[in-house]
Amino acid sequence: MADDAAHRYRRDGFAFPFDAVSRVRAREAATRIERLTEEPPAGLQHPWRIKMHLLCDWIFDLATDDAVLDRVESVIGPDILLQAVDLFCKPPGGRQHINWHQDANYWNLEPFEICTAWIALTDARPENGCMRFMAGTHARDKLRHRETLSERSALTRGQEIALDMDESRAVPVILDAGEMSLHHCLLAHASGINRTGSPRIALAVRFLPAHVRQTAGPGLSAIPVRGNDTGRHFIRDTPPDGSFTARAIAAHARAMTPHAASGYATA
Repeated sequence: MADDAAHRYRRDGFAFPFDAVSRVRAREAATRIERLTEEPPAGLQHPWRIKMHLLCDWIFDLATDDAVLDRVESVIGPDILLQAVDLFCKPPGGRQHINWHQDANYWNLEPFEICTAWIALTDARPENGCMRFMAGTHARDKLRHRETLSERSALTRGQEIALDMDESRAVPVILDAGEMSLHHCLLAHASGINRTGSPRIALAVRFLPAHVRQTAGPGLSAIPVRGNDTGRHFIRDTPPDGSFTARAIAAHARAMTPHAASGYATA
């Protein structure tokens, strides 16, 4: 199965669905996130939804579960760094969407071997704004993007590919809570608005093989989570010692502060 996933990932730029965590564990995490959304934690200098794995041990544990890392290893190799865990939460009846874009367009990381594991904490369906993938676009290198700065975009600057995309070719990424997809950093992907009465909650987990380097911008940070950090190209993050502890908040601030001026586009 791992070989089949790797083949699909190389051919299409994505593969899914895979078991990541149990449905019960996913639902518990979603409930905790809903509570955080209703009562945001105090004392933070930067958005808690970005690099959330530095703030919450239970998020770090979800992102680095063996089931997740086994799948990631099958497509990027054994030496794995965790660079970010970003929360994407679409409220019920919301208006925000995500434009067609390539992650690599604004990450300043090369070679283009970064993999995102998108872990569904609630069911992801077309009606609640699941992702859509455009197969094969990872083979086209970087595409030109424009910044719309639209308030209806969930991306930092409303980035979108400056080309018309054939929506009839889009593959809906339908996942149950606890399942995940993998996608390549050059894959064109998007998602719609949540038209349902329940939130759609997911974690986008960015993994790098240890030989990837940063090419521009303030220094990025990462945590080795499997194998060896053979490259040592990134500032070393500290795993959290609990949930929103003073130490975790300080580590989050160290990692995030250099990227605040860019709207966390490289955070």
